[in-house]
Amino acid sequence: MDAKNFNEKYKQYIPEGWYGLEFDIREVTEYMDTIMQDMITIPGFELHQIKLKFGRARFYFETGWKHKELEGAIMLKIEERIDQLVIESTKPKLTRMDIIGQNGNEGTHYDTMYN
Repeated sequence: MDAKNFNEKYKQYIPEGWYGLEFDIREVTEYMDTIMQDMITIPGFELHQIKLKFGRARFYFETGWKHKELEGAIMLKIEERIDQLVIESTKPKLTRMDIIGQNGNEGTHYDTMYN
């Protein structure tokens, strides 16, 4: 699922003037899709934005809760996880060829160490 599909799926929770998920990182979209299953059960839930700003995740939403401290705690926890997923998604993924090299000799230890 990409951001466009995510926003379409949850459009009834995104008020006019807000845009929902702003970026496409598959791991983040999958995580947020799971999180949204719980969030939409909260009375008065509205999704405003999920974006990256100054290298950090931002998750803006509102609920019908009178005491907003819990909203803040949820927001921080979700933002921390998104940050982790963004970092993980940008790490280079090594293939066997990256480790053993083009001629197959540089990393022959790979077969015994990692298999």
